[in-house]
Amino acid sequence: CQLPPPPATMAAGNRMENAMLQFEPLPGPFGRAVRGVDLAAGVDDDTFRALSRALYEHRVLVLKEQTCDEDAYLAFGRRWGAPIPHVLDHARMPGYPEMLEVGNDTQRGREDDLARNSAAFWHTDQSYEADIATATMLYARAAPARGGETRIADQKAAYDGLDAATRARIDGLVAVHLYGAASGRDGERATKPLTEAQAARVPPVPHPLVRRHGVTGEKALYAVAGTPIAIEGMDDGAAAELLAELKAHAVGDRYVYAHSYEVGDVAIWDTQATLHCATPIGPPAPGNRRLLWRISVRGAPPMYA
Repeated sequence: CQLPPPPATMAAGNRMENAMLQFEPLPGPFGRAVRGVDLAAGVDDDTFRALSRALYEHRVLVLKEQTCDEDAYLAFGRRWGAPIPHVLDHARMPGYPEMLEVGNDTQRGREDDLARNSAAFWHTDQSYEADIATATMLYARAAPARGGETRIADQKAAYDGLDAATRARIDGLVAVHLYGAASGRDGERATKPLTEAQAARVPPVPHPLVRRHGVTGEKALYAVAGTPIAIEGMDDGAAAELLAELKAHAVGDRYVYAHSYEVGDVAIWDTQATLHCATPIGPPAPGNRRLLWRISVRGAPPMYA
């Protein structure tokens, strides 16, 4: 795939315009807030091209003030790639198996802490599958007055921030990934285990520690937290030490943006070049409802193929 040229109406700089489309810096070290797009009305090719170029440059976009329904949201998701039915089949949205409900106020009803906070650890979506996710988006249908943030770490910047000797050491290394590997490890929260049938669908898979982006070709650390259990050709102790060092570096404050949701936000991040972590949240209560519709996709946007 190759990144298409920007439309002629896009200007350079932190504030770019494509018709009514506006990009503004988020309050963190990277990412852009986006205004002037309406997912309910659909997204034309020029608008999508501007969004995709911005995502690959800035790692995170937050589309503000959206009011779309499930069908329009899923149609937008399909512009980024093929939506992925999650291995947690019990958590799929009724009628929309390619979408999940995330939070403390889902149609599944009141859940225990393990289920409610199953994403509250540093990870990359679908890094435990051979065909990885390339983008993830969360649409805020309900947002708490405080808390419930998603923290996102820029892994291209983290790779670029390594010293030359470390980059040379890890380029070419391959990690083995497994769903649930981080549960209760390295200070991370425990997560609910898969059923036997679910686990059978996601056996261990290899991925490079340093991966080239499928569209831009840029190098980034890939999934150095959450699912790696080993490094090929390295003894377990040395592998664990290296992974711990890389994780500590990769989630340092200078690489992290924490997004506080407002109702109508659609947050999109490039999963090929980020880690993310949900902030734990308690049971639903007045002012504490959190409900997000989640779509993860694999592959490149169809217009790039």
